[in-house]
Amino acid sequence: MKTHPGNYLALALAALVLSLSVLQPARAAAWVTNGPLITARFDHTTTLLPNGKVLVAGGLGNLCNVLSSVELYDPATGTWTVTGAMNTARYQHTATLLPNGKVLVAGGSGNSGYVYSAELYDPATGTWTTTGTMNTARYQHTATLLSNGKVLVAGGWGGGNSAELYEPATGTWAVTGALTTARESHTATLLSNGNVLVAGGGWGNSAGLSSVELYDPTNGTWTATNSLNTARQGHTATLLPNGKVLITGGEVGMSARSSTELYDPANGTWTATNPLNTARYQHTATLLPNGKVLVAGGYGTNSLASTELYDPVTGTWTASGTLNTPREEHTATLLANGKVLLVAGFNYPTGWLSSTEVYDYASGTWTNTGAMNMGHVSHSATLLSDGTVLVAGGFGDSGATNSVAVYDPANGTWKATNSMNIARAEHKATLLPNGKLLVVGGEYGNNIGGNEYGNDNILLSSAELYDPVASVWSMSGSMSTARVGHTLTLLPNGKVLVAGGRNESNFLSSAEIYDLASGKWRITGSMSTNREAHTATLLANGKVLVAGGRSGNLTNFETLASAELFDPASGTWTATGLLITPRNWHTATLLPNGKVLVAGGDDSGGSLLTSSSGMTLSSAELYDPVTGRWTNTGSMTNYRDSHTANLLPDGKVLVASGAGYSTSAELFDQTAGKWTLTGSMTAERQYQTATLLPNGKVLVAGGIYPGGGFAFSSAELFDVGLGYTNTAQPQITSITTPLSLGGSLVVTGSQFRGISGGSGGNSQDSSADYPLVQLRRLDNEQTVFLLTTNWSTNSFTSLPVWNFPPGYALATVFVNGIQSTSSVVNISVPVPTAATLTGPQKLTNGFRFAFTNSVGALFGVLTTTNLALPLSQWTALGGVMEISPGQFQFIDPQATNGGQHFYRAYSP
Repeated sequence: MKTHPGNYLALALAALVLSLSVLQPARAAAWVTNGPLITARFDHTTTLLPNGKVLVAGGLGNLCNVLSSVELYDPATGTWTVTGAMNTARYQHTATLLPNGKVLVAGGSGNSGYVYSAELYDPATGTWTTTGTMNTARYQHTATLLSNGKVLVAGGWGGGNSAELYEPATGTWAVTGALTTARESHTATLLSNGNVLVAGGGWGNSAGLSSVELYDPTNGTWTATNSLNTARQGHTATLLPNGKVLITGGEVGMSARSSTELYDPANGTWTATNPLNTARYQHTATLLPNGKVLVAGGYGTNSLASTELYDPVTGTWTASGTLNTPREEHTATLLANGKVLLVAGFNYPTGWLSSTEVYDYASGTWTNTGAMNMGHVSHSATLLSDGTVLVAGGFGDSGATNSVAVYDPANGTWKATNSMNIARAEHKATLLPNGKLLVVGGEYGNNIGGNEYGNDNILLSSAELYDPVASVWSMSGSMSTARVGHTLTLLPNGKVLVAGGRNESNFLSSAEIYDLASGKWRITGSMSTNREAHTATLLANGKVLVAGGRSGNLTNFETLASAELFDPASGTWTATGLLITPRNWHTATLLPNGKVLVAGGDDSGGSLLTSSSGMTLSSAELYDPVTGRWTNTGSMTNYRDSHTANLLPDGKVLVASGAGYSTSAELFDQTAGKWTLTGSMTAERQYQTATLLPNGKVLVAGGIYPGGGFAFSSAELFDVGLGYTNTAQPQITSITTPLSLGGSLVVTGSQFRGISGGSGGNSQDSSADYPLVQLRRLDNEQTVFLLTTNWSTNSFTSLPVWNFPPGYALATVFVNGIQSTSSVVNISVPVPTAATLTGPQKLTNGFRFAFTNSVGALFGVLTTTNLALPLSQWTALGGVMEISPGQFQFIDPQATNGGQHFYRAYSP
């Protein structure tokens, strides 16, 4: 152990021809400055979309210019992009996510006064279309999504005491019962019983209203209920998990209030609770996943930077992190990952703001869980389709073992299952599309550490399959050569790529493909460099990025900075940008933004037969598939190699332990570009495994004490620390599996609207009380949030799923920042059909053609200038791009003027 030319399935019926011309103390919650808006604004709206992005619409810009511009925030990148503009410029309007996944914007004030119009934003197309016009023009009104899917709009300037209902099915508005009191700048809260509570506000020359009323959707009427203890407007109203409503702050006669009170729907009464530490109005209040309420900013005697937390259990307020920029009339959005995004607003006396910031209160912790029946180090750990984790082989205290144990997250226990046919360690494993587990290569022997430093362990070329249903292992085809230190990657076509490593005498550049259907291996294109201890990452474009490692031979090796890409369509490798720092035994993690984070490792060189020398690294860098370049990102707090790295449900990367720094663990936040320490592990370990469980926790199992010692049988769990209870979680009861690409994912369950809406119903409100559904591939951690055609309290139906690699994925429902226990979905490998190439077009930069086929199918292209040549002598080009579901396009940029080129599509 380290101290430190295939057969082508041609589908084209005709070829195209063209003449070409230990727990650490919880850290204090912090606000992190994020990417600024493109346009400064306040009195805008923000809406969390089903795809996880945030839609910001309208508002007042510089010099009080009324805006029609719209922007999208992507939590994966922390950046803003322009999307389609509204048809009507407006501010102090409302925005409501509908069950069909579109956003309804209604009313507001525009360049010509109060606005009647309403329009719909479609996240799938990024465009706005007008919908039915309201019966009454209004602004500073409220909009509340009712349990029946209709939207209740009430009051506002111009609206007075009128109210109306929007019906998404017809796109029409209908007048409903009138409020008992005309009001604006009030709040509207959907209660647990389906009624709507409207509280306070102002009207005319009033200093503020204390009156409260209830809307009953069953009969469309309003009834007065007990009044607030204190009149107020510009306040917030938050439905708590216990069903009560918390009112905070507000103003009367331009004097800010610090008082707060609670409404109990059971008896219709208001009771005072402890006041805010700072009087404020035009602030925001956000219900966090842990049940506390975060109040941020607003206006007191000036714009405020202070924030505070309300604890419903104790009824007390405590100061929280200070905003980087004082602000009022901003918005606050609870993201799917439990963070809170504050957007723009106004700063007195500075003016309009474009700045944004994110609140992150999570504080990760580690706890011990059940121990395995024996120690395992350099083993494999794989999440199976039933949600359990299978640990196979590795070194025990007396050498390589064939023992297997299965961890059940439901009860935190391990049980032994049938052993592998061959004892092996430092092997690789992946879950196949048929639900079986493939284990490949590794080494066998009694010496922990393989044949490094002169040990005489036997390296393996064999592979075997585990059937979880029958709990049976069976031998599968052997590779052409024994390998250890190799990589194993499940490709989008369901085949498996093995790359590099070393055998008994040499480092390897060769690569092989495993075909599940035949159970056989075939040689594919070799890498440009022999390497082991490298990483291989399946990118979102279907190519495989291999980075770093060490190269040479057993007696003289060096650490690599080189990286290369494997194209499954052509079976070829091409060089890509060099790492900034050569490294081996590092980790590589695919981030939600499509980039790859490489962290740690070491830069040792020398001989494997004697002790190698080098430096363990703390540096980290990012690979951008678009540019093919690496850039430095923040360095880890501690140096480490042979560690683990996991993408967490909140988008951060957890790096744990490894050689270099004992029990420490830290988190990488890509949007901030920095690392922060999190809770320490309970044991110092390296060569452990780390597996994300369906419940969102990370299971770390086995390993060995850095520097040597006994193999660990212990295991521990990392919890990101959002602090929600099981009763608050959405529950999945059924889900579409297998899911064919091009089909809709249908999820049913409960609490897809949470136990609390956390909704104020006005332009300062951005409730997240609806389901967001994420797919996350098990092996390369590629993630996507799905757009929806319909959602309700107990169901979610997505738009057709495409542009996502087949294989097993975790499907997770997020509501109010709280994640469900995930279900494992088998996304089926599409079966290509015969394709006729169409639409030949000569371009200034080459030649283009197109065709239709199965959604998600994988294609390569062959070309030749001599049609008489056999296919084996045609030139393989890159893969074909799927530009929309089932619509494929290929551009050959190397096509030159003159001569004929023939093309043929094939399925690799």
